[in-house]
Amino acid sequence: MKTVLIYAGLALLVFIINFLIYIVSFNVLATPFLHEEQRLDSALLMVKTTLPAYVVSSVVISFVFYLVAKFLRKKD
Repeated sequence: MKTVLIYAGLALLVFIINFLIYIVSFNVLATPFLHEEQRLDSALLMVKTTLPAYVVSSVVISFVFYLVAKFLRKKD
């Protein structure tokens, strides 16, 4: 159970880091050139596409960390 919580926490951390990178980049690069209506439309599109992609990527990255840790434990 402890391992599951550690990797769930890792997935959450990776998700937050990915999302913050995206938000900061979007605000710096795109926001000054968009009208308010375009910002709202892009925010809705971001929620529909980017959030699920970041959830999947964070789970995959956590799974890779799990496999690497398991492989390294076997070697010792």
